[in-house]
Amino acid sequence: MVSVKRLLKAPAQQLAGTVAPFLWRWRAPSLVVMMYHRVLPHTHPDRATEQPGMYVSPETFEMHMHLLRKHFELVHLDDWLDALAENRPLPRHACAVTFDDGWRDNYQYAFPVLERLGVPATVYLVSDLVGSSYSFWPNALAKLVASGSQADTARLPAWLQAVIEETARAGLARGSAAHIDAIINRCKGSRSDEEMLDALREAANPAPAERDLMSWDEIREAHRSGLVRFGSHTRRHQRLTKVRDAEQLRDEIVASREVIAEQLGTPPRTFCYPNGDVSPEALELVRRHYSGAVTTARSWNTAASDKHLLNRVGVHDDVSSTPASFIARLAGVG
Repeated sequence: MVSVKRLLKAPAQQLAGTVAPFLWRWRAPSLVVMMYHRVLPHTHPDRATEQPGMYVSPETFEMHMHLLRKHFELVHLDDWLDALAENRPLPRHACAVTFDDGWRDNYQYAFPVLERLGVPATVYLVSDLVGSSYSFWPNALAKLVASGSQADTARLPAWLQAVIEETARAGLARGSAAHIDAIINRCKGSRSDEEMLDALREAANPAPAERDLMSWDEIREAHRSGLVRFGSHTRRHQRLTKVRDAEQLRDEIVASREVIAEQLGTPPRTFCYPNGDVSPEALELVRRHYSGAVTTARSWNTAASDKHLLNRVGVHDDVSSTPASFIARLAGVG
């Protein structure tokens, strides 16, 4: 059933999708950084438990790339940063495509589109998890809740069981995508990654038969194409505002760079803050070791933007599955 809110939003998106490209002509030179996570076909089983804001279909992704090629000059993010640092002319309307986490489906479904259309992109890797069967805690929790197994959820800590029950009582169908999304967002706002991993350890399901993340061989193949470059997304996807120990913080930010450099023969130039969380200590380390870094704050960038706190525009099927809604998203509508 289509919500009233969505029906009201559609005309605004249609108008923005038509008008925005004409208005962009008068903008100052700018950089749009796209933020993607997963690329999942409509029949992929992970869609049943993945947060809606985490994926696009391959068809939606290809449509996005065609529209970005039409309206922007597509660039590697580190090339744009080099031009900025060297005071060279910047493209009037530049766009850099980025992916967070290094999901295997980026290699399976996004990489062929990037190759076919000649689109440059940066993938941010969690260096210690590359090629593993590790599931990020939101995915492990989602699968646990979606399974409906009372035996499994009974092994969760009382506080997490309470979150599951409270969100279900808010009118959300138990185990639905909306229910799972609400649980994960509640946990992200109140618990550290370590607390969540500890909470799930007793009730964890066996490792999945299919690995979720790219392998180093797949990464090297994409790297050799020249279209895909790789940045750091820490060693273990720790939210950096929760990391208090200075050595651990350095390990997440700097050692991840060293691991990727050893595997690819070249160090990553840019960094991506997990969940967009930035502390002053983390920012200082990133400034010292990377040319630039991206957040999850939604906006465009200019030459005056802080190159270690670059904004991005996150897109997913829920808000960008049509050309008009995608352009409207870029324009800040929807």
